[in-house]
Amino acid sequence: MADSYRNLAPSTQSTDQSSSSGKASGANDTPLTSSGANSGGGGSNSGDGGQRRRRHPGHVTVMACTECRKARAKVRALECGTHTRDPQFPIASHILIFCLQCDGQRPASCSRCNSRNLRCLYEPHTKTHKDDLLREIESMRQEHAGLQDEHSELKETNKDLEQLQHSQSVILDILTNNGHVEEVIRRLREGESQESIARWLQGRPELRQFIASISESDRHLIAVVSRVESLFEVFETSSNPIGSRRWTRVTRSDALIRHLFELYFTWVHPVHMLFSELNFLQSYRDGDETFCSSALVNAVCGMACHLLDSPVPGVASRDVQDRMNLRNGFMDEARNLLSPGPELPLTSIQAFAVMFVADLSAGKARSAAGYLRCAADHVRVPSESEDDAGANSQLSQWGVHTLNTTWSGITYQKPFNPVSPRTEVFINVALDQDSAPEQWRYYRQPGDDTNNPRRQSFAILTACQQAKLYRIVHDTINVYCGARGRVTAAAVIGCFRRFHDWKANLPEEIACTDEESQPLPHVLALHIQYNAAIIQLLAPLAASGYFHEEDGRHIRNTLINHARTGLNLVAHGNRLYSSRYGMPITAFCILHMGDALIQYSSDDSLAQNVLAFCLEMLQQNQAGFPLCGPLRQLFRQNAKQRGIEPDQDFNARAGPHDRYGVDNILDACTRLEYSQPVDQIKRYIDRNIGENWTEEWNKQMNQQRPGRQSTTDRSMQITSLLNDD
Repeated sequence: MADSYRNLAPSTQSTDQSSSSGKASGANDTPLTSSGANSGGGGSNSGDGGQRRRRHPGHVTVMACTECRKARAKVRALECGTHTRDPQFPIASHILIFCLQCDGQRPASCSRCNSRNLRCLYEPHTKTHKDDLLREIESMRQEHAGLQDEHSELKETNKDLEQLQHSQSVILDILTNNGHVEEVIRRLREGESQESIARWLQGRPELRQFIASISESDRHLIAVVSRVESLFEVFETSSNPIGSRRWTRVTRSDALIRHLFELYFTWVHPVHMLFSELNFLQSYRDGDETFCSSALVNAVCGMACHLLDSPVPGVASRDVQDRMNLRNGFMDEARNLLSPGPELPLTSIQAFAVMFVADLSAGKARSAAGYLRCAADHVRVPSESEDDAGANSQLSQWGVHTLNTTWSGITYQKPFNPVSPRTEVFINVALDQDSAPEQWRYYRQPGDDTNNPRRQSFAILTACQQAKLYRIVHDTINVYCGARGRVTAAAVIGCFRRFHDWKANLPEEIACTDEESQPLPHVLALHIQYNAAIIQLLAPLAASGYFHEEDGRHIRNTLINHARTGLNLVAHGNRLYSSRYGMPITAFCILHMGDALIQYSSDDSLAQNVLAFCLEMLQQNQAGFPLCGPLRQLFRQNAKQRGIEPDQDFNARAGPHDRYGVDNILDACTRLEYSQPVDQIKRYIDRNIGENWTEEWNKQMNQQRPGRQSTTDRSMQITSLLNDD
């Protein structure tokens, strides 16, 4: 055991005796006075020979136990200023270290651990040599440099691949426009690589001239398309091409075009049916222009870009900008392919109508209105003798009429070129049957078309009922625009009765909107538009002040009931499908229904919940539809004027909101406000409308009061709906 100790200083008898006597005499002194550091004056030392003697242990172990090493480390940290001094030990650190020496007693515990009842463990202490650390650092530095070189090489390789892809795209354009096809085929047959052929083509003067003519904006679009295509290249399936002809110059990716088509025919087409899906896709695959055109394909893809989300997680920061740039690329090509003239082919009319929806979605309502006017001016009424072409034409006719009437209701103006009220809706159009090929499935990303189950869409049936609904809306606009003289009780109640009959006569396939039955999104949108139409019919009357108290109260109750029902349907759709994919018409309906509840509800907490709910739905929709940004600002301002503002919790969740100027608002709805101009409409209302309101109501509605609710409506409570997770 003696081998485990080493001598620190020569041991003499006098020293041992002095040390021994010092311990005896200073047993009751403080550590500072017992050390002799401050004894004597002038710093002179007491003792033999006048020399100062160090106090030290006789032996120190080579290996200290774990507890003693920890204690010493704590004291040294205190000495270096990296540890807070313990107030229980207001003592010099070098004396503490002296007291914490381990005597290395083994196999039993050392004296310090023994006195403190600590578990005494001995662990071998390994010390890394400085040279080993330096070698390890140098190795890590070299490894880091190698990774940086590899990253640079990959970056350069990726850049070369992108440039090659862009060059090949331009090369194909040259081959299409300027020939060299036979020479390229000959070289391929001889086994020459594509890179070699590309270099040969790049040496041709016409190619250099073509590349030099590409504008900076086109080069930027090429880079955007390349990035978006790379996200979908994993879904590319050469064994199942979507078409035999190139319909757009924006992209060559079949996977991207297929994805955009799926988005359009899932979310846009059933709400705004402007052509036959089956005829369009068949012509697209066959390369036939009977029911398809390049302008229409680009317009459809441009609209679908509003629903485009990256399939790769973690690229959202660039996703929004690329989506809008890609959308603008498709829309620019669609515009370039459309030629003005007195006569337009049906596919051009359809393209103009789709471009209206796309530009309205992008918050470009002023330019969108021009596209709609072009479509409405040139669409014609098909004859009864037409078969497939007539069915496709009727879908376009009624789709454009619906858009035209919808936009007139939003902007509060008379529709231009309306359809005759005597024209029958969907004469030769086969409505959905159980065996119909049109199917609907919940599609958002590639793979959803095979993973999610298909359902009967009833899209054509929904479009037919929507056309009938907007014929009533068209008559409502005529009532308030003064085309038939003063607004009378008979005219308003007549429109209300027609709305009521329309709802009562809906086919059972699209009549139910209970959440348990999982109604399709376009069916929900149809019922939401119905409730919003009732609100727009009765809101001017509620604000007129021309009614007796009881009749005015019934009108306001009717407004509140339809607003509640409509917002419940919005909530159902959000839970089932997400408001991210709602069309612009639904956004305007949300505004009108929210305004009605905020204005006529006597419960401020309910109004605050309605405000938060509507703002949240519009915020979700704004992710793909910039139109909703200015609309949210206007809706918030209207609620604030009525003393209703969102609470702090909602503001914290929603974050800061953008500020929009006059041009942004005009591009949202071509007016400085979306709400009805009730002050202007009031001038057309007969001041005596309230005098014979009850009599006219009983005459047309069979004694039913306007505030009466169905059982389903009464069971819906907006407060519980808004707070439901």
